Amino acid sequence: MNLQKLCFLLIAVLFPGSTGAQDAIGDWWLVPDYTLPGKANNYPGPRVQHPQSVHQLIEMQSTPVLFHGKPPTDRLTGLLRGDAIPREEFTLELWMMHHVHRPVGACMMIKGQTAKDAIPVTIGFHNWELHFTAQGQDGMGIQLKHRLAKWGGYKQRWVHLVVSYNGHHASMYVNGTEVANAHLHHDAIAWPAEPELEIASYMQNEPYMQLANLVHAARVYGTAVTKEQVGKRFETLCSCVQDGRLFPNLFHFTAGPYLNLSTRKSVNLVWETDRPSTAKIEWGTTANLGNVIQLKQTNRLHECTLSQMASDTPYFYKITCTNEAGNAIDSGLLTFKTAVEQEQPFRFAILGDTESRPHINDQLAKRIWAERPHFVVNLGDLTDAGKKPHRYEWTHEYFLGMNQLTSRVPMFAVPGNGESDLYWYNRYHNYPKPEGYYKFQYGNAEFFMLDSNQREHSFAPGGEQYQWLEEQLSACTAQWKFVCHHHATYTGEEDDYGDSWKEQQSFGDPFVRNIVPLYEKYNVDIAMFGHLHLYERSHPIRDGVVNPEAGTIHLLAGGGGGNLEDFAPTPAFFSAKTYPDHHYVTMEIVGDKLNMRMMGIDGALRDWLVLDKSTRKGALAISRVSDKDKPPTVVDQRP
Repeated sequence: MNLQKLCFLLIAVLFPGSTGAQDAIGDWWLVPDYTLPGKANNYPGPRVQHPQSVHQLIEMQSTPVLFHGKPPTDRLTGLLRGDAIPREEFTLELWMMHHVHRPVGACMMIKGQTAKDAIPVTIGFHNWELHFTAQGQDGMGIQLKHRLAKWGGYKQRWVHLVVSYNGHHASMYVNGTEVANAHLHHDAIAWPAEPELEIASYMQNEPYMQLANLVHAARVYGTAVTKEQVGKRFETLCSCVQDGRLFPNLFHFTAGPYLNLSTRKSVNLVWETDRPSTAKIEWGTTANLGNVIQLKQTNRLHECTLSQMASDTPYFYKITCTNEAGNAIDSGLLTFKTAVEQEQPFRFAILGDTESRPHINDQLAKRIWAERPHFVVNLGDLTDAGKKPHRYEWTHEYFLGMNQLTSRVPMFAVPGNGESDLYWYNRYHNYPKPEGYYKFQYGNAEFFMLDSNQREHSFAPGGEQYQWLEEQLSACTAQWKFVCHHHATYTGEEDDYGDSWKEQQSFGDPFVRNIVPLYEKYNVDIAMFGHLHLYERSHPIRDGVVNPEAGTIHLLAGGGGGNLEDFAPTPAFFSAKTYPDHHYVTMEIVGDKLNMRMMGIDGALRDWLVLDKSTRKGALAISRVSDKDKPPTVVDQRP
């Protein structure tokens, strides 16, 4: 018995049931590092660093392994020295979250350096199927497989895969339960002369997706762990998810800093730490800060309003949190700008259905940041299913992708069906009561933010939001009027409102349509919504028909991280422009002119619209899809 194995057996005797990091030969935690480029690069607080190779400076790249016939899109190699890799007994572990609808996969493998070498051991995941292979010296070996139902993991997304091998017997555990086992009869594993450990991902079907978007933790043990130890480890990992903690045993930010409800004199801040803490907020017009607010109450989730500020002014801020043990972390030095005065130009970005792909939202956040908007509007489904039991969809997905942007640019959101219970939506936002719906003014525009989850009764004449909106619109004197909610007024999407491949459809939600007469009565310029994961801009509509002179434009901008959808096979009567891919929209308002652009995730301009209230010569909605064409001016005759 070698010394290494003796040490592991001693630990097992002294600490029965233990499967902590001290037991593991290799222990890696993976979270994507999504930060803005250049001088805006800032990750708030500490984080566990991404796994690094044990080799110094220079190493030879070994032969990649095909999985389901595909080469890897991302590889972590050199994670253990060859002489540290266990051979007699071992346990391999992957902790994964699968939240995309296209097949993706990942493998942890012990392999040789060249294509001629054996691949003695692999564990992996591909589209809800899990596997373990061990190759014997005679080429026979064993193979274990287990398939989960779609969305069959812990909280519908998370999968804990463990394979324990004691020298002749292998057991596969999925989410704490043994699902398969086998013996390696009369043989030994075919170890190469120079083995290496590699973790690789296979993401060809998901552009921009990284290994760390699927695999969140990996371990290698030098012993065959027991069923009880696997169950305990699974419970520990699940508690991290339940609590919305990105890293174990590390004092860190789990959400924010998150800017919302910016005015000319104030801004609201929300942030959360992985454990209770007090907080100090410093802010000012230079990096020297100077103003201090102390929050002495010990909480995980904090909110604060910075007030008595000058309008249209850049500010700097930093949040420092201290836990009960006296340890402190800080957000780093961050920036924001207060709202402009009424007649000043401003621009804002629009996106919707950020949902389940932080790797897509990371790309959109970086492109939006490059345009330096004054604020962002999110049209709902910030999460896919971020209700009370699914806090992780906020911490591990929404904030992971978007926080780089929303720590510097205020966010104005409406709730979608993904957060329809408003549980985490209300906790992570600080909007005017009742928060599910509210209004705000920015420059010469007023925005009316509705909760269309309540549309069946609340959007009907006499309903709560119907009455509120009529009161607000009748009193509105702003030059530009926008209404935002999640569900669709008009859309030519293929099957949400009748299967257009088989039957007629209603071109939108009939319950949302109940409130549209108020948009037309009070001359709302643009109604914005998401829910369908597409882009669509309508011609101006009034009384159910296209009316270029007095209609409201309906804008679908659901191009965040949700699963993409498609349009009906025939064009809708109102549709001026469609685009079925990830995207965002910007609008710039200069007095009585509005300039709208829609940009694809690739940075290409896909649609362009200009409205001009200064002339009364008619209204046209013009698309511009070629950078070679000069954008025409579109005039607006609405009163």
